Order: sequence, then C-alpha cells, then structure tokens
Amino acid sequence: MYYFSICMLAFFAVIGMCHLCRGIAQVVSRPRDEREIILIEPIQYGQQNAEFVLRRAAQKVMWYGRNAPDRVICLDCNMDNDTRRMCRLVCSEYPFMEIYTKDEMHRHIDSLA
Repeated sequence: MYYFSICMLAFFAVIGMCHLCRGIAQVVSRPRDEREIILIEPIQYGQQNAEFVLRRAAQKVMWYGRNAPDRVICLDCNMDNDTRRMCRLVCSEYPFMEIYTKDEMHRHIDSLA
C-alpha cells in the first residue's frame, strides 16, 4: 500500500508539473496585443482528415485563451458534398468557425484592405 501511495503521488506530481508548464507556455506565447488572429484551413475535394484539421485549428484558437475575436476559416477548395457536410457540422459546434468559398474569401480580404 505504501508503494502504491508513492506511485500515485509521483503520478499526480508529474501531471501538476505538466499543467504548470502548459500555463507558463500559454502566458509566454500569447500575443501581447488584441489583434484578431485568423487561422485559414483550406479543405480540398475528398480530403480524408478534414475533421481532424478543423478541430485542431479550433483547439489552437481555444488554447490561446484570449478575449480577442479569434476565428477559424474553413476555405472551400472545391470540396465534395460529403466533406462540405462534415465541415458544416464541425463549424456548427464552434461559434468562431466559418466556411468560406474562394470568392467569399477574396471579398473578405478586399473588405479588410
């Protein structure tokens, strides 16, 4: 029982150190200003890992933990219907994620300039 307690204590100490290191890395790597960060993920026809790519981008935005209006844009690069449906499903789960076609993206960039 004693060795089990020592092992559990060591296990939780390692988890605590990982959490502390993550917090320090988050503070150090956080952008200093409140400009908007936009991650653009191009998704192509029949891309098998599209859901993984979008969820990874969403986790990056949530990991920043900022109050700035960060966004993820799923860029439709001639997606097929199944991929588009899956992207819409993933985008509906995150309020900061949108699907843009190439034309919509061009108009959005022109409106920013």
